[in-house]
Amino acid sequence: MARFPAAGKTLAVILAIVLALLATFAIFTYVRGLEERAFQDAELVEVFVAQEQIPAGTSAADASEAGLIGRSTAPRATLPEGAIAELDQIQGLVAQERVLEGEVLVVGRWVDPAQVTQVLQIPEGFEAMSIQVGVPPGVAGFVSSGDLVSLVATVIGPTVTITDEDGTVTDEPGEIRSQYLLQGIEVLSVGRVVVTEEGEDGVERPTDQVLLTVALESEDVERAVFAVENAELYFTLLPEDAEPADTPGRTLTDLFE
Repeated sequence: MARFPAAGKTLAVILAIVLALLATFAIFTYVRGLEERAFQDAELVEVFVAQEQIPAGTSAADASEAGLIGRSTAPRATLPEGAIAELDQIQGLVAQERVLEGEVLVVGRWVDPAQVTQVLQIPEGFEAMSIQVGVPPGVAGFVSSGDLVSLVATVIGPTVTITDEDGTVTDEPGEIRSQYLLQGIEVLSVGRVVVTEEGEDGVERPTDQVLLTVALESEDVERAVFAVENAELYFTLLPEDAEPADTPGRTLTDLFE
């Protein structure tokens, strides 16, 4: 009778080992799945891009024959929805709107010739300006023609020179400030482009960018150009009935207030 408890202990040990092996296998399978998904997202895939600007109404065949369409690569995770894999997908179609240099070709931008309307419709008293930003600052590509957006700029103020009582002169870095620059801007056209940027490791990689063409008044064009050259820019997408926001801007001093 004394053997039964020993047998029970042995069975419990075996069961514990089996459960441990199953748990280890499950964890391994889960981690392997995460690694595979991450690899797939980072994988470079072949895309078709505009080598030069393609005017609205240009057929895919004419654009290809003129050398306006070429091949490039982009990370799978940043691939625009509808990006074409073969030129046959747009055979017989024409560019609905002008396609900007470097823009990834997507099916939705090519239509039957009968559907083409004239290019950019610029409101009276406004000018059209194109601003290129990364995908997240460009509202992750959710902006469409006719939407209203606001533009936030983050700038670094001028260096401040401080002279101590003992005559020591030090330069303090300028204050970093984020604030709305322009609000309620009408979007005239949206494009996606692939540009090559050098990473911290010195390796050049293709990155996806959003190109928004917006309607601005003349004085706002100057402000936008200055910001493009000297600040980091972020767009926000607005509902149709949005009112302008009256905000003071934010610095590190009042960021959490």
